[in-house]
Amino acid sequence: MKKITFKAILFLVVMLCSLSITAQDAPPSDDIFRLRNVETGQFLTDAGVSATAVTMTNLGEEDQSTHFTFVESGAFYNIDSEILGILRGPGAGGPGGPYVVVSTATSAPAADADKVWTIQHNTTNDTYRFQSGNSGRFMYHDANGTVTHVVVPETDDRSNWELIPFTETPVETAPDEDTNPDLTCPASGEFENNNTRNVDIPNSVNVGTADDRSCYSDYSEVDLYGKTWGVYNITDGSNHWDAPGTLQPRIERSLPRSQETGVGSYARFTGVFRILEVGDGGSFGQDGSYLAQAKGKHTGGGGPPDPAICLYRAHPVYGTGINADKQVAFDIYAERILERGGSGSGREVVFLKQVNKNEEIDFELEIGFREDPNDPALKIHYCDAVIGGEAFNWNIPDPERGTESGIRYGAYRVRGGRAQMRWANTTYEKVEVVDNSGPPPSDDVFRFRNVATGQFLTDAEASATPVTMTNSGEPLNTHWTFVQQGAFVNIDSEVNGILRAPGSGGPGGPYVVLSTGTTTSSGDKVWTLHYNDVDDTYRFESGTSGRFMYHEMDGTVTHIPVPESDTRSVWEAIPTSESLSIEDNELSATSIKVYPNPANSEFTIALNDNVNAEVKIYNLLGKVVYQGLTTNGKIEVRNNRNLTSGLYIVTATTDDNKTVQTKLIIN
Repeated sequence: MKKITFKAILFLVVMLCSLSITAQDAPPSDDIFRLRNVETGQFLTDAGVSATAVTMTNLGEEDQSTHFTFVESGAFYNIDSEILGILRGPGAGGPGGPYVVVSTATSAPAADADKVWTIQHNTTNDTYRFQSGNSGRFMYHDANGTVTHVVVPETDDRSNWELIPFTETPVETAPDEDTNPDLTCPASGEFENNNTRNVDIPNSVNVGTADDRSCYSDYSEVDLYGKTWGVYNITDGSNHWDAPGTLQPRIERSLPRSQETGVGSYARFTGVFRILEVGDGGSFGQDGSYLAQAKGKHTGGGGPPDPAICLYRAHPVYGTGINADKQVAFDIYAERILERGGSGSGREVVFLKQVNKNEEIDFELEIGFREDPNDPALKIHYCDAVIGGEAFNWNIPDPERGTESGIRYGAYRVRGGRAQMRWANTTYEKVEVVDNSGPPPSDDVFRFRNVATGQFLTDAEASATPVTMTNSGEPLNTHWTFVQQGAFVNIDSEVNGILRAPGSGGPGGPYVVLSTGTTTSSGDKVWTLHYNDVDDTYRFESGTSGRFMYHEMDGTVTHIPVPESDTRSVWEAIPTSESLSIEDNELSATSIKVYPNPANSEFTIALNDNVNAEVKIYNLLGKVVYQGLTTNGKIEVRNNRNLTSGLYIVTATTDDNKTVQTKLIIN
């Protein structure tokens, strides 16, 4: 019997290993695979950006970033991502760090030394190792989560990978999907609806008022998957309402808008959507269809009169293999304005998430006003969406310019092909809170002129004494400031103390407003500001009593319950700038007028008798925003960018130094 030597045993082991491991093996096929690490169970995931480190994730098999194929390149293979290019194994100075494997945009086949791999197959356990070129370094899922290529023995399972074939499931046609290859409007004209855009069915399950601008089909409903779905189908070129090339086809529903801007106002819509198909215009800017949008007008002009603030756009994602050229999923983007009045290039497009075809997705959209957490005196105009359980919150620019919050949903825009949206379980609510804050109280000094009488509130300069009204706003005792006291303000005289609003037994008479010598706050010394942004006026409510400061017919100043339509309870807050003495205006023979008034961007200022003068326009902070000289008593103002929406004072000073003035309202 032969003696078995150590060398013989070693030879046998080497021979067995050579049977199971070869220097270069072919991949199982040219199919699509997912590369699962034996040690960690996670999948190799393409970064989707060139020169960026690959990652490891637990994403599902439908996610294309985990899909790879092997492409022969000479004696080696490229590992090719389904969403970008091939994998690269750089050296110590690689862009992701020393020897970190990165994604590239390079197409296969490529022979670059750092982009080719040697495949080694272990037939015993059907696993693979991937050597970068012939460097002796193997792709490795490091303990810190990165993917590197390092010198490592086969016994370290972080260098071993399973190839999981990806078997595509044929994308199914939904039971309520429109598969008609003819995308033109019926020759019969049955869906043209030339007399109205409010085309609906009786008692529709979807909330809101229909806006149908498509001649391809009308809104309909279908019972499916335990729900009643609103059906919204539109095709490219099917808008028969608007001028050609202007607005896209749509079948949308509009909802009543929240038209107040106080903190706590909002419009809120909920529903479930399914997407079956969206428009394909051949490029990113032309692709996609809108499923919902936030709307809202604003002050100050600029852009369309009723702009879309944020639109939610679905872009097509096409399948591969048996699903090539078929829309299998949809990338949802938010298209947001960058500034009030912005449209077109004034928007940003932000990716939110991907949803599958015919998948039921819960959707919530709320637009409203909330307190700014960084400054309680300011507010935020927000647009918050929840799509499939993920929150996507966004603050709208220039919140102080927003005047309302609105929502539309359905199907809108298709620049190539067809769009098919389905909506179910829709609800809507709105809350309106009047914004009584007005412009935040400032340290500026104001005169309070009564709208009905034109006289100025005047401090008595003695405590527990009734205030009075005078014809001139020049004396110091007609000057006041606001002092914040929590949710209220003190109205503080420049010569004495703050105003007091006593009850029926007050020292000046029942409910007569008094001067005080104190600067402290108590129940009868605080006021709530109620601001009217249409004509830039205020009402002053004593605390929360429902009583408003009022210039009585007998000349006294009281605080009483009175409607806003009684302008004796309405006051202008005029900063100390120019002379506002009533006597000056009454003694001057020169008069001034502005037309049209209210105005937009163009108006004329004219003086009687063709008198020439220097004209100045002041904002309510006393700043000159326009000045010029009249010719033959007139001056025309055209598109002055300093004149945004609000109330202004126009003054004209003649050669004999007489000044006249009037109000100007810019819409």
